[in-house]
Amino acid sequence: MKYLITGGSGLVGSEITKLLLENNDVVNWLTSSKKEIKNVNSFNWNIYKNQLDENCFQDVDVIIHLAGSGIADKRWTVERKKELIESRIKSTQLLFDSLKLMQNKPKTIICASAIGIYKNQNDQLLNEESEIGNDFLADLTNKWEIVTNQFELIGIRVVKIRIGIVLSKNGGYLKSVAAPAKYGFAAALGNGKMITSWIHISDLANLFLFASKNKKMQGVYNAVAPNPVTNFEMTKQIAKALNRPFFLPNIPVFILKFVFGEMSSVILMSQNVSSKKTEETGFKFEYLKVIDALKNIYK
Repeated sequence: MKYLITGGSGLVGSEITKLLLENNDVVNWLTSSKKEIKNVNSFNWNIYKNQLDENCFQDVDVIIHLAGSGIADKRWTVERKKELIESRIKSTQLLFDSLKLMQNKPKTIICASAIGIYKNQNDQLLNEESEIGNDFLADLTNKWEIVTNQFELIGIRVVKIRIGIVLSKNGGYLKSVAAPAKYGFAAALGNGKMITSWIHISDLANLFLFASKNKKMQGVYNAVAPNPVTNFEMTKQIAKALNRPFFLPNIPVFILKFVFGEMSSVILMSQNVSSKKTEETGFKFEYLKVIDALKNIYK
């Protein structure tokens, strides 16, 4: 199969690209960089100038759309919020506008989304039909999904993958949490009772590939492992996997709010997200327990 990936150089995109190349699939990237990637066909776009090299679509079967500025990379200033919104909405709209008049379109688009769309419900089980939140992250994610729905109007199958906390040695959640843990400074956040719905990077990449080939999949699916854990348990297991002590008191909420501002809502949210619908497609998670995922990452 032939794939077009946006955001291919990111944490998730890199893992998906690696898997596709191992499967001898053809990979195109849409990128704003001129950097050449081995065995990947790179095409340029500029979402702010509404420019895109339409050769990127030639003979493509599936688009995997991951492009978007990192949610937790910087403090949420007014400017940063605008960037987070535009990087997702403008990129998706540019893809749609470029494809709508084409005769030979890709059959499928699989778009990244996030479990941050759900309302913070503490330990209540959340599924794909659960109530949408009313904070910035939920609003951003909802807008992104709405723009993505347009592709259905031009006959393209749409799958939206709502991603949980991604566990990877190459970045993401563990980059910030595991760094102090390596030096014996692991500490839970807030009251430590917030539920963390997580997924191993390998399972996440495989889910995107599975969705690309399973034509029955359409609409929204949660990308979370079947066994979420509390923040306290996650931190404890990270320390255990690193063979480091875990004895420090929790970091108080007021410190987190002072350091991260509004973005602290992401750190402190509690979301017990269900993987049932995803599992019912026939997808099998390799990493069901967080300690097994962490042992694999830190082996």
